[in-house]
Amino acid sequence: MCPDVRPHPPAVLPLAAELADFIGGAVSISLGSCGAGLVPNLTRGLGCRVSADRRRLRVWLAASASAALLADVAANATLAMVCSLPATHRTVQLKTRDARIGALEAGDRDCVARYRAAFVGGLEALGYPAAVMSMLVAATDEDLAAIDFTPHAVFVQTPGPAAGALLVAAGGEGHAP
Repeated sequence: MCPDVRPHPPAVLPLAAELADFIGGAVSISLGSCGAGLVPNLTRGLGCRVSADRRRLRVWLAASASAALLADVAANATLAMVCSLPATHRTVQLKTRDARIGALEAGDRDCVARYRAAFVGGLEALGYPAAVMSMLVAATDEDLAAIDFTPHAVFVQTPGPAAGALLVAAGGEGHAP
């Protein structure tokens, strides 16, 4: 899941409200990066907040489990984020080249706690044991890190014939999933 290293157009501005709600919901979040040798790194996201104007995203992760990805972001600012809703398998991928490690802000820990509860609750409703699912999104408050970015392209990744299709890119190009 290496981010595309080709130049991207200016940021997608803004995300559609429905897409922003989806990304900021109880989706499974995977974050991918690549280092200088194009070696991929992958980690789990612990929630995402979309800015009020739907132009910027903040995603949280466990720093101790994500050292390589955080180093990649610090070095080259590229990041791919995949969001998938387990109940439906609806999946989107967002790509950026302006990712930055951000300092935790007031309210971030509360957002992560709400995400964890909603994510685990959604999986529990599907029959998965809450105790096991909680381990997927476990991290201490002291271990949380944040990455801020502007999406440059969004792709449909839901399994099926449209997988890989451009959903939206800078300038509003793309189509509905």
